Amino acid sequence: MERDRDRLHEEFDRLRDNSARRTKNRGFELAARWNRDETEIEFLYRQGQLICDERDLDDVLAAFDKLRLDRPEVSEGPVGLVVIHLPGTDAYEVAAKLAGELGDERIVAPNHVLDAQGHMAMCPATEPIPLYGPIPELGEPVGQGEARVAVVDTGFLPEVAKDSGFERFAAVKKYEVDDDVFVPGTDQIRPYGGHGTAATARLLAVSGAQSVSVEVRDCLIGGAVDELAIVEDLEKVVHAGVEVISVQAGLYARPGNTPKAFDMFYRRVLSRHPKTVIVAAAGNHGTDVPFWPAAYSWTTAVGSLTRNGDSRTSWSNFGYWVDTYTSGESTVVPFPNGSYTYVDKTSTRFTNGHAIWSGTSFATPVVAGLIARRMVERGVDAPVARHIVLQEAAIGALPQTGPRLII
Repeated sequence: MERDRDRLHEEFDRLRDNSARRTKNRGFELAARWNRDETEIEFLYRQGQLICDERDLDDVLAAFDKLRLDRPEVSEGPVGLVVIHLPGTDAYEVAAKLAGELGDERIVAPNHVLDAQGHMAMCPATEPIPLYGPIPELGEPVGQGEARVAVVDTGFLPEVAKDSGFERFAAVKKYEVDDDVFVPGTDQIRPYGGHGTAATARLLAVSGAQSVSVEVRDCLIGGAVDELAIVEDLEKVVHAGVEVISVQAGLYARPGNTPKAFDMFYRRVLSRHPKTVIVAAAGNHGTDVPFWPAAYSWTTAVGSLTRNGDSRTSWSNFGYWVDTYTSGESTVVPFPNGSYTYVDKTSTRFTNGHAIWSGTSFATPVVAGLIARRMVERGVDAPVARHIVLQEAAIGALPQTGPRLII
């Protein structure tokens, strides 16, 4: 137990460092709400910020006055939200005070932080391990349909794509560069480096490339992103006409609450685009506690099976809210060449352009890719293709686990 606690703290420290040094002036201070003995993290949040609906701002500012707190600076956020800036304060503590004054803790919320769901030290499994390729793939689908897909992750690295020799990366038509892969001036691979490129490969291995176009976003750079930033990216790709969105990240919210930015994203954006499907990672913590955005009814939540698909992995989240499971264990993915230091301070070198990596991050794009594949084969829209895929999962359901897809 003490070893697990120390490992969790080490991984949090690493994620906090990554968050602070994010490139493109996107760094932020990461904070955690721990349980009493600091053996579990209840949720992650961005320090110094709160969010609220723009329609509630006057009431929130009045609550600041009643509590004799200095009125904060505010700025406009995405999807009808307002960002309340509180430098030098603990955002969670201020939110609790405001909730007491307002009589409703849902009015003002922390800006929760999502982390990449590659199976890392915050979960009981290994980090990337060097391996030779190639990447296993299905044949190209046969049909007259097309699909537009977005991968919301750490971005895309063309050099890794080229080194992997995976020809289907030609379907990536638009991308933001994953520029946080290496420590500057070295070949030292940073934690989560290449995550978005790996997830994109998993998707294309199933969807095919000839009738699919892919956009890769980089909001998850460094392995973490606040909910405002990811919602802003989601809003952009939905408005751009993307039909299937694969999200390899998630968060736990304050107990009894859902994340406010995602709530507003659905009401203001996604509900007005019923032809768009979002597929999201169920998380890697071996719990049935709802993990967002996967736990929403308007997403398709994906858990992980073992490599051969005969059981749920011990670390995959589960529960009534998980829609389907597919293999996310020991997947073969493209990976940067260079040196890599594990959380336990051991190190290795990657020289073959590939790795074995585990996590619901690598199960999720398989399901997104399968939805895109059915769109091509059947000539149907994304919601119909999703329905077909979930029917297939129900037919292959695994006792004591749930709907299962064997690819």
